[in-house]
Amino acid sequence: MNKELIITSEISKDIVSKLMNGTPLTTICQAKGLPSLSRVYKEIQKNKDFAQEIMNARRVGCQTYLDQMIEELNTMDNRNVMVVRERLQHYRWLASKLLAVYGDRKEVAVDQKIEIKWSDDNDMKVVQDLGSTDATNKL
Repeated sequence: MNKELIITSEISKDIVSKLMNGTPLTTICQAKGLPSLSRVYKEIQKNKDFAQEIMNARRVGCQTYLDQMIEELNTMDNRNVMVVRERLQHYRWLASKLLAVYGDRKEVAVDQKIEIKWSDDNDMKVVQDLGSTDATNKL
């Protein structure tokens, strides 16, 4: 079957829904009747609205991963501690990249305006005379 399907609004909604439920995009694209991963990436490059939907769905899916992390912590036993620890580390890392609330760095938006004005020609001439080094640099 040709996996170069056209991404309709229904297919787009299906992909977004599955991403929100925590299913990786690679797994979603392997399902029958859905476009290939390369086709989805081409659509992301071409369609900015679709790209934003995918990004938002991944953020919601990351929250799903965090919920799953709590469940895994509650059900783990001493035989699978290392596996669960690795998963939890990955979920934390993913959350720190996709969700600003869990990020390591806090970004502060700064709106800075710098304005330089000269009041009149006389003041500018005085400033140029005081700061000039032409006379001292000549041999």
